[in-house]
Amino acid sequence: MKRLSVLLFASLLLTAVWGQTKLTAEQQRQVIEKIDKAAATMTDMQCQFTQTKSMKMLSREMQSKGIMKFKSPDKLRWQYTTPYDYTFIMNGDKVRMESAKKTQNMNVQGNKMFRQITGIILKSITGGGLKSASDFTVEVYKTGDKNYFAKLFPKKKELKQIYQTIEIQFNPSLTMVSGVKMVEKTGDVTLVTLQDVKTNKGIDEKPFDIH
Repeated sequence: MKRLSVLLFASLLLTAVWGQTKLTAEQQRQVIEKIDKAAATMTDMQCQFTQTKSMKMLSREMQSKGIMKFKSPDKLRWQYTTPYDYTFIMNGDKVRMESAKKTQNMNVQGNKMFRQITGIILKSITGGGLKSASDFTVEVYKTGDKNYFAKLFPKKKELKQIYQTIEIQFNPSLTMVSGVKMVEKTGDVTLVTLQDVKTNKGIDEKPFDIH
């Protein structure tokens, strides 16, 4: 009997810590409103990130780290520093991808798929646009540790071919994105966590230059 009580208590504890609850429609509206308001006041963001990718074909996870810089409304620098050097720069409709072996520039305006993906990236970084997200069905959840996340289900055919769901994770105060989880159609999962996040500190234009 004592053992059963201990097991029951442990089960309840785990549910409280790891469980997740879908918010009511009104609660979701209030949360998204607060997230949108915080995103609208963000002029820039810079942080370090850790990316962990789990692939169905591999038994081990792949981890990489780097630095991210964002400047409103549409400038982004995503730079991997470990275990390889690779940089993705977005400045409006222009994108630049740099590696040790190759550099490529492109205009996303003429590429519908790439334009949608860059839109997802910006939404994921700021958390903004959930209120008017036309490409996704949005559900908001609260976890046992009082964090929140928005689960995005793609509506459009092109996005459905790539993603099952995208989860944007927020801090308890709903003022900042803390991580992004992307579950692909293949079953591969990419989790990006943001650390040492600084907002509205002022960022020079130079890191976003594309020439």
